[in-house]
Amino acid sequence: MPQRTVSINRKHLSIAATIAGDIDAGRLSVGDTLPSESSLAARFGVARGTIHRALEHVEHTRKSLSRRGTRWVVHPETLAQDVTELRSFGQWAKAIGHEPGGHTLHCTEGRANAEEAHALGITAQRPVLRIMRLQSIDDVPIMVKRTTFPQWLMPTIAQLPEDARSIMEVVERAHGPQLAYGEHLISAMLPDPEDARLLGVSRITPLLRVQRSARTFDGRPFEYSDDRYLATATSLSIVNSAPHGVSLNAH
Repeated sequence: MPQRTVSINRKHLSIAATIAGDIDAGRLSVGDTLPSESSLAARFGVARGTIHRALEHVEHTRKSLSRRGTRWVVHPETLAQDVTELRSFGQWAKAIGHEPGGHTLHCTEGRANAEEAHALGITAQRPVLRIMRLQSIDDVPIMVKRTTFPQWLMPTIAQLPEDARSIMEVVERAHGPQLAYGEHLISAMLPDPEDARLLGVSRITPLLRVQRSARTFDGRPFEYSDDRYLATATSLSIVNSAPHGVSLNAH
């Protein structure tokens, strides 16, 4: 009896390995919806609960599967981004061995509203350039980026090719390295209709929202961005340390 129990308990791991193998081999591609749990249960000759445990195991260990409603969908393997390092999207993607991509959707001049002025550290109604881009990794869209740039960068950004993979590459070619300081506000949100359409997800799919204001080495405002990532495609890491001289021993 104990041996049979162990066999049953490990069955879901064998099924998980088979499903993960199908993803690795390309038999299941990014965006594919898996058969229902009932169909998979019939295929493998097990209870539906065993299938559910197998799928959850793939979700937690491989980060390439997630549940949408009652079905499971294959998505790009979750990529970790360290927000304690001040890098652009393109710089991060290349640093972890992937190919960044981008496409400009809107680019308009305007006057800074109160939120933009506060984030950039400028007075309200100063000229700004607002740009909206769809960013991808290895040709898979994972983030909608809305950025406001101050007046000094407007001529450079305005000449950005629509299919430029990275704004930072263009800026650094024109002005050299710029980013020196950034503040990040991280939250979760549901996509608005435009975000859902661009990312190809439903309105109930969670997004990871990162609002960033950045400044240059000489203190000038650089950007205020509102980045909305597919939560299934990326995670953010933050590294903390104790203040110098503080003991970590419990008392």
